Amino acid sequence: MNSARQLGFLIVADITGFTPFVASTELEHSNEILHQILNAIVSYLTPTFTLAEVEGDAVFVYAPLEKFPRGQMIFEIIESSYVKFRDTKNSLQRLRTCNCKACQLAPSLDLKFIVHFGEYILNNVSGKNKPLGTSVNVVHRLLKNSVMEATGWKAYALFTKDCVDAMNLNSTLFHLQTERFDHIGAIETFSIDLDELYKNSVKDRRVYLSCEDADVVVQRDFHLPPPLLWEWINDPKKRTRWSVASDWNIGLRPMGRIGKGATNHCVNSKVIEKIVDYRPFDYYTSSMGRGIFSMTLTSEFKEIPSGTRLSWNIKINGVLPKSIARFFCRLMLDKGMKLNQSFDKLSELIESDKLSREVSV
Repeated sequence: MNSARQLGFLIVADITGFTPFVASTELEHSNEILHQILNAIVSYLTPTFTLAEVEGDAVFVYAPLEKFPRGQMIFEIIESSYVKFRDTKNSLQRLRTCNCKACQLAPSLDLKFIVHFGEYILNNVSGKNKPLGTSVNVVHRLLKNSVMEATGWKAYALFTKDCVDAMNLNSTLFHLQTERFDHIGAIETFSIDLDELYKNSVKDRRVYLSCEDADVVVQRDFHLPPPLLWEWINDPKKRTRWSVASDWNIGLRPMGRIGKGATNHCVNSKVIEKIVDYRPFDYYTSSMGRGIFSMTLTSEFKEIPSGTRLSWNIKINGVLPKSIARFFCRLMLDKGMKLNQSFDKLSELIESDKLSREVSV
């Protein structure tokens, strides 16, 4: 057993509606559907988090605090995971050819996330680490909560106050509720409706610059999964470390976190960046400029066997002829942003970060 105490985030992703689903359907098909959904949930949450255990119809994962210098990334992981879960469930419904009761009722299943922040130790059983401690008990006890009774939500993310504070989230955007348990006491919780979040993501206008419409396309492969590379590209502090001759700072945060409408600004170049579409961890589109000059950039993250292929699709805004726009765009990337040098530096920092983590382990 590793008796060293660790501070970190603990998440249980639980399939809601599964007990009545199993009770009223064919066991063979219901088990197959459960297996498929659980595998999908594990793939959404790892490798950003470490899998502790699959617990019946739930997935338990954890990660130390130092892995998330920008705590709001955890909200983005949950948001992205739920959107993918709903998209997967919708595709299963469209492709359904079996008329058994299990396949018919599968769309009634949903997902909730319980997220806590606290201390734990790692208990090694049969060569596999599993968190142990009061914080682990808290996150599991909170599976039995009264959010659905109070709000009517089937799909939601519940964060404890300790978690909201650690993630630096704007708590006014959440449903506040207190849960009470024997031997634990009162726990303040902050919840958000994931079904509404999904519907908003579907109806929001997508702003995506394709490679065919771009003036210039720059691609680079990095040995890192999309969520972790996303953090290097989006976090202003990390971005300053690899972007040559830049000093990126946080600007506006209309939703209390980075997302559509948020801005960043570079102190050195006076460039203002505004996010116009934000889809963790697939792509985001931003408008960047200074004065009358501006360009549109779509940063796309595609998972490949070795990590992530990052594509920057860039277009100068205006009515310049294509050939002239390409010339100025290339000039800006090479001489102004020094993009190739910056991406080389990013690769070096990623490898250095990997080595540091391996040494600490």
